Amino acid sequence: MKQAMIIKSIKNHIQADPISFHTPGHKGGNLIPDQMQIQSGGLWEYDLTEIPGLDNLHKPEGCIKEAQEEAARLFKAKKTHFLVNGSSVGIHSAIMALAHDKYIFVPRHVHKSIYNATILANAKPIYLPVAFEEKSGIPLGIEPEVLKRFILDYPKCKVIILPNPNYQGISYQLEEIIYLAKKNDIKVIIDEAHGSHFLFHKSLPKSGLELGADIVIQSWHKTLPVLTQGSVLHEGNNYQGPDLSPFINMLQTTSPSYLLLASLDSCRVFLAEKGQEILEETYHKLIDFNKKVTTLTTFTINFALKEQRDFLKLNLSSEVFSGLEIDKILRERFQIFSELSEENYILFIFSLKVEDTVLNRLLEALTQIDQMARKKNAKIEKIQKNIYNIIPEQGLAPRDAFYGNKKMISLDVAVGRICGEFILKYPPGIPLVVPGEMIDFKMLEILKGDIAFRDKREIMIMDDI
Repeated sequence: MKQAMIIKSIKNHIQADPISFHTPGHKGGNLIPDQMQIQSGGLWEYDLTEIPGLDNLHKPEGCIKEAQEEAARLFKAKKTHFLVNGSSVGIHSAIMALAHDKYIFVPRHVHKSIYNATILANAKPIYLPVAFEEKSGIPLGIEPEVLKRFILDYPKCKVIILPNPNYQGISYQLEEIIYLAKKNDIKVIIDEAHGSHFLFHKSLPKSGLELGADIVIQSWHKTLPVLTQGSVLHEGNNYQGPDLSPFINMLQTTSPSYLLLASLDSCRVFLAEKGQEILEETYHKLIDFNKKVTTLTTFTINFALKEQRDFLKLNLSSEVFSGLEIDKILRERFQIFSELSEENYILFIFSLKVEDTVLNRLLEALTQIDQMARKKNAKIEKIQKNIYNIIPEQGLAPRDAFYGNKKMISLDVAVGRICGEFILKYPPGIPLVVPGEMIDFKMLEILKGDIAFRDKREIMIMDDI
């Protein structure tokens, strides 16, 4: 019998007894809502389609309509749309609805899906530089004063999209930014992919829904016990704009997975019944865990004192090892998998419900790495570059570049040419260069100096331009 290679790889990974500190939120099935507790063979029975009694996601009138209405009540939204194509389809729908052929403010540290949406909508992005944390080089968000200046410079721009939190779990001055936007009649879209749980604990940052955002898109699967791709789009209570359903229906699959829909609905019940209680327990466990980590002398917890930090995310830096080196040690020696590693830090995402055995295993691994670091007795030089303040000159609109003729050339001779592709690291999926932007000497230096691009020898550029 021939081997199904994907299944083989998945089985090999599971048999190694891994610990997940990355998405999805159910952590390999360790946290499953009661109503999704079905035998593995039963998964096939749940994989159904739009037959009488099961409603239709594209025109919900029965059980799906009721489930979405209950989700809206739980999240205090005007309306909630279930998404089975991930948050990307919600982001694309929102930007197509509000920014078609229009200007939109886009912080430079947002996910690739937002740039893709500007191409789909033929939107005109106005890129905003972002502040960064000097010690780690991690992007934080846009400063209110920066937005004030851009609002004056671009009075016709009436849409802004903001991440809450950013990939590293920081919600940066969001309340002031949203207030400033609404004061100037600017529609606010929030990419809350990593903040689906914010409404359920007082020590978490505020959700965009609480702060008056028009549209909030959440990837429930990232931090909640939901199958991958399960997401939602919420319309804020003050939303006044085009009906979003036609955009969502155009972009979303016409064969929606009932497994994903069941996963979303069961999570909604789980949050209503247990969300606050479980997060309160987890909060105290992680406070205690963080205290233990601070005793490891070669490690530093980034943003430890920030009130606007997601406590389900742990961002660590080492005096001796890079984040990439720590990640390699954790994977190869301890079967522990982080969410993201960079030169200056490593990022872990905890589940809504964390088991003591999981915390103990991570602490033991970090303790051993700390001991290795102290024996090494050498500090690494950290290089902090705020690459998200480097906004290349635009030679073409993103859409024109996307559809234009392109060719591959050597990266060494790309200076002065218009880029025809996204250049980005994944994760976190944040582009350094967007189609239509000029490659200059500064960007070439960044690409050649970043370990993630060390094997990149060629670049797609616009032909005959």
